[in-house]
Amino acid sequence: RKESSAASDVYKRQVLFIGNSIVRQFYDDICPILEKEGFNCDRYSSSRSIVDPALYRETKIAMAKYDHDVIYFNNGLHGWHLNVDQYGKGLRKYVKFLKSQKAKNAILVFALTTPYPSNKPGEKMAPRNLEVLNRNGIARKIMKEYDIPVIDLYGLVEPELDKYSKSKGDVHYNQKGIELMSDYISNKMVKLFEEHNKSSK
Repeated sequence: RKESSAASDVYKRQVLFIGNSIVRQFYDDICPILEKEGFNCDRYSSSRSIVDPALYRETKIAMAKYDHDVIYFNNGLHGWHLNVDQYGKGLRKYVKFLKSQKAKNAILVFALTTPYPSNKPGEKMAPRNLEVLNRNGIARKIMKEYDIPVIDLYGLVEPELDKYSKSKGDVHYNQKGIELMSDYISNKMVKLFEEHNKSSK
């Protein structure tokens, strides 16, 4: 958004969601919720890994249209060729990139990666879920380093994963799961934005 400060109250706040197919899933549900709170939404969803150079080019394009007030981002369910150290280095580099590109007062918010369930009977998580946990652990440390709030989507859906999964072994979610995430994320983001505004006055 490029309007003058005098005209800014006429416009809604702008939110950019950056992520994978999970963002694409909940996007249509979360937008109406956030609109009622005074936010407009944009989305960039991709299966690119955190070290893919194209991720940077496409993110820059997604950020170019508006001076976003809030940028929600996640990357963790792709790029399985990366070990934990490579993932951490890539994520830290991406955080630095977002901080260099974002509008001056924009809030960055990171979402932990959701679980990787097993498709085997009697087994809740696939072996790959250990990588998800390791990535989430690294992500928490990096976000703490840069003072970036974290939304724990993993902890939100994991206790009742079967209830919210689209099907056994699917990393995607049914409508109940989508609604759960949409309500949870929107509440967190509105509170973070309000707290940010109070502390900046």
